[in-house]
Amino acid sequence: MPSLGLIILLLLIALPLLEIAVLIKAGAVIGIWLTLTIIVVTFILGTMVVRLQGFGVMRRAMAATRSGEPPVEPMMEGLLLMFAGGCLIAPGLITDTIGFLLLIPMIRQIAARWVLARGFPIVVRMRRGRTPYREPDPYTPHGPSRRSGPAPTIEADYERIDEQPAPPGRTPPTDHSA
Repeated sequence: MPSLGLIILLLLIALPLLEIAVLIKAGAVIGIWLTLTIIVVTFILGTMVVRLQGFGVMRRAMAATRSGEPPVEPMMEGLLLMFAGGCLIAPGLITDTIGFLLLIPMIRQIAARWVLARGFPIVVRMRRGRTPYREPDPYTPHGPSRRSGPAPTIEADYERIDEQPAPPGRTPPTDHSA
């Protein structure tokens, strides 16, 4: 299986070439001026819709935070909205299609859940409350969080340097911080 870096590199090379090919074909079929008009109109409409939907996603993230839940899905939707905005700003019909698909809330929510389930499984488990241990937070309005298991045990070997005897001929360092 190729690495993620190789896949991204191939996409960065292939996508502009595909965009150019589609723009040439669209210009030949519907005309150059109509193709350019479509690109400019999708840019203007897309940026307006991204801005409006961004405020809605921000309100959902703040509501989740107020209720004591991490705003994982709204944050991922916000990232997908930024990606959609980037797709709509880039000239091309393929990226415009991807951008407009991500502007549909249901598709964006499905994509956010898919990305979270594939890319950030620990965040999804945390959101569902299945973490083995949560640090109590005395500042939350709901009181400290509940533990679902025992506290972690940390085992280590240590040596206290300040208690070692001084080598012969040297005096131990003194603490002058008082």
